[in-house]
Amino acid sequence: MMAIHSKDPRQVEALIERFRASIGPFVAAAEATHMPMIFADGQAADHPIAFANQAFRDLTGFGEDALLGERISVLLGEVMDTGTSAAIQAAIAEGASGNWELQCRRADRSEFLAAIFLSPMRDAQQVIRQNLLAFIELGRPVDRLLEQRNELHALYEQAPGFIATSEGPEHRFTFANASYKRFVGRENLVGRKVAEAMPEVVEQGFLGLLDQVYRTGEPFVGRGMPIEIVDDETGNTDQRYADFVYQAVRNAGGTITGLFCEGYDVTVQRKTAESLSALQSEMIHVSRVNAMGTMATTLAHELNQPLSAITNYAAGGLKLIDPGAQETERLTQALEAIGEAAQRAADIIRNVRELTRRRETKRMDFDLQAAVGECVRLVRATVSPGIRITDHIAAGTTMAADRVQIQQVIINLLRNACEAVIPMDRQEVSVSAHVKHGSLVVCVIDSGPGVTAEAAQDIFSWSDSTKEGGMGFGLSICRTIIETHRGRIWLENSGPDGSEFCFSVPLPAEALAA
Repeated sequence: MMAIHSKDPRQVEALIERFRASIGPFVAAAEATHMPMIFADGQAADHPIAFANQAFRDLTGFGEDALLGERISVLLGEVMDTGTSAAIQAAIAEGASGNWELQCRRADRSEFLAAIFLSPMRDAQQVIRQNLLAFIELGRPVDRLLEQRNELHALYEQAPGFIATSEGPEHRFTFANASYKRFVGRENLVGRKVAEAMPEVVEQGFLGLLDQVYRTGEPFVGRGMPIEIVDDETGNTDQRYADFVYQAVRNAGGTITGLFCEGYDVTVQRKTAESLSALQSEMIHVSRVNAMGTMATTLAHELNQPLSAITNYAAGGLKLIDPGAQETERLTQALEAIGEAAQRAADIIRNVRELTRRRETKRMDFDLQAAVGECVRLVRATVSPGIRITDHIAAGTTMAADRVQIQQVIINLLRNACEAVIPMDRQEVSVSAHVKHGSLVVCVIDSGPGVTAEAAQDIFSWSDSTKEGGMGFGLSICRTIIETHRGRIWLENSGPDGSEFCFSVPLPAEALAA
């Protein structure tokens, strides 16, 4: 008998518990099948054997206690292709599928030639929990090989996620389990090319992904990928979402012969997330209306200035109209000033209407310098004239986001900064932007007393407001807005010399890739 190293019973027991927790009802199907198979733990570094079914124990003569906790290498023959052995170990480490032919060893040290099929078993988060290795003894008759292949397919049929395999560069289906057929809404797949069975996926780029994996051997992992499925009977299109992986299948010589697809239908989860996003948009709208309500009285101050100017210039213009004098230049200047002041008043009213209008979130490129300039002018009219607000946004800076929502965040940060500097001798606030790690970062700096350690811990969470008329979730709504844009908001610095709040939004190219 071969020498097997001593094992810690507690480690073996933990290995078994982890296996049953990760595979669940799949255990009964694996035990009942006549296909010899083992499961190697996908979490431990050396990937020990966590399960061997009765068919495998009958084939090799090993007892269950002798196998559990052992490395896969104990099953390989004395004389074998070291390259194949290394390929198996590498495939397990990389989470890849594959099949190989090599000499395997029984408990009595006799050897047999077997085909080994490796398939990683992933959970809903695409984490590999176990590695399934199925063995086919090549010395048996061909009809037995076909029987074992059918048993392997029967096992895949009971898998919780969808599974499909294809062969050749044309991607002809060789297997598709029931979950896969339900997801794509088709039954007759085996023997047909992907482009023939599901022509709609060609235009969506999935055939190109299959070609890429088949050509390079590099797996492709998709998360929350939208897929439009066409109903052959009605012609209607249904959009679904899936987490999946495409992997190359290689023969014993390492040549790619086909592809393996495994994944989960996450349409329900995606629609739930969209419903949550709609609820968040509703809360954002409530916050925006509340913020505008608290600013309504102070806006009258800024409106009064241009309106008063309109009145004064109009009165002056009337006085300049003298039939006996030629004051055309001064009259023109007065009328131009009237136009500028009137336009300013119209701009203020338009900005307020945009900020309070309820509408769907729209993300598009916009001029950040112009947007911040509007925010600065709006906030400047609501604070003490002694507070200096400096705008450092460079000309030509653009952001891909919802313009009005980003303005809401900037206004909130500017207002907070202005309130922080009120008790200080130096009352300065600045706003700037720079690119970092593929994102556009906007920062608001103030010369206030800083944020206390207690307040900093929950500063972006809902809490009771200390401001008169406040609702207590200004910064939490800012966080929600930024996170819906796949960015983040944070307190960069805070101390006796002031605070710096920043938020980032991915640049257009990075947002598209995400």
